Amino acid sequence: MPFLSIRFKLSLITFLLVTAVIAASSLAVIGIMDRFLLGEMVKRGTSLSRGAANTAGFGLLARDRLVVDNLVSKLKERQPDIFYVAAVDHAGIITAHSDLKKSGGRYEQKMPEKVISRDEDGTLITQWSRGGVTAYEFITPIRFAAKQIGSLHLAIDGASLVQARADARRKVMFASALILVIAVLASYYLAGFFTIPIKKLHEGVSQLRSGNYQGMLTVRLHDELGDLTNNFNQMARVIAHQQEKLEEYARGLEESYLATVKILATSIDARDDYTLRHSTRVAALSVMLGQQLGLEHEALRDLEVAALVHDLGKIRIPDKVLKKAGPLNEEESTMVRLHTRHGAEILSHSRALQRFVPAVLHHHEWFNGQGYPEGLKGEEIPLFAQIIAIADAYDAMTTSRPYRSGLPSSIAVNEILRYSGSQFEPTLASLFVKSLGQPSHAIPQLMLRLSA
Repeated sequence: MPFLSIRFKLSLITFLLVTAVIAASSLAVIGIMDRFLLGEMVKRGTSLSRGAANTAGFGLLARDRLVVDNLVSKLKERQPDIFYVAAVDHAGIITAHSDLKKSGGRYEQKMPEKVISRDEDGTLITQWSRGGVTAYEFITPIRFAAKQIGSLHLAIDGASLVQARADARRKVMFASALILVIAVLASYYLAGFFTIPIKKLHEGVSQLRSGNYQGMLTVRLHDELGDLTNNFNQMARVIAHQQEKLEEYARGLEESYLATVKILATSIDARDDYTLRHSTRVAALSVMLGQQLGLEHEALRDLEVAALVHDLGKIRIPDKVLKKAGPLNEEESTMVRLHTRHGAEILSHSRALQRFVPAVLHHHEWFNGQGYPEGLKGEEIPLFAQIIAIADAYDAMTTSRPYRSGLPSSIAVNEILRYSGSQFEPTLASLFVKSLGQPSHAIPQLMLRLSA
């Protein structure tokens, strides 16, 4: 899934880190901008207040009210964001006010919400709010000859500062968002730059594990990832070489194993001249039926081996019984029937041959449950055992014995059909008979392949 890929995880981690850094940086920048804008307003207000205080001082000494009124009104006109300007004498009486109606009255100092600062010249800067309006008031002493003769009060509307701060924050947020988008795209690209080689390595490992390795990976980087890719290519070459050797060795073992099984089957058949090559023919007929069933190559190979060793247990039956020309007595029949268990026991000692035990043990079971050694019936009987049972019966009927001649193929076919549903599985029996109806050369060719 793409959401679980290394590239996605790396991009997500980078995005979170960049977002955290940008958020922290934005907050820091906004704080700096707020302080800067406040400082600029303080500088402006302080400058206006001091200049007006110096001019108003001469007017107060000369008792020239016109000069002070003109100063206050001009200052208010030139600075639209100034709420008011007032010159107050040492007794607290307003000598001049931007609102002429308040001139001559007592100045009522507004209770500040916050004291911003007081500089070395004595200018006091406070913040107050009334009716949803915030203002910054600058109170500057009016002095003459080191003696305070009054004070100048100048109030600036805080809305200008709020607007300036809002504009600054919008710009900071826009810049932060732009940087974040660029960072996300860059992180996704860089993540791909590092993760694509890892993805290629992952695909190479998967191909190597599944046996579909398609060649060396291209080395595009000259760093640790490039070294890792080179090492993987070298390892893959070694593994591919070892795999070829192992496959060759396995083929050799399989050929030796099959050859041993065929020799063993031939040795068993050779004990009786009348049954010579019986196992080979049964194997050929079984594979023919297996092909009609659509079994895969590996299944056909196992079926072939199981058929070759289906009578392995007869190696423990004495020659006098195995080669007896006449009918067997009860004791001899019991002895012959034990060959299925003997064969299963012999095969069980080899781990490689244990998978053929069910077919060897049950190839004399009947579909109706009247067979031996365990009386299995229907689907309880392993498929390979059912197939071998039909092939074994057909070859036994068509092969000459000391006490009788082999039956013609047509009669053997009729017998198989007659016992279909009782001794043989009906579908397999019908399919076997149908297979025998193919061109007569089909089975000899198959036998030649098996006995090669």
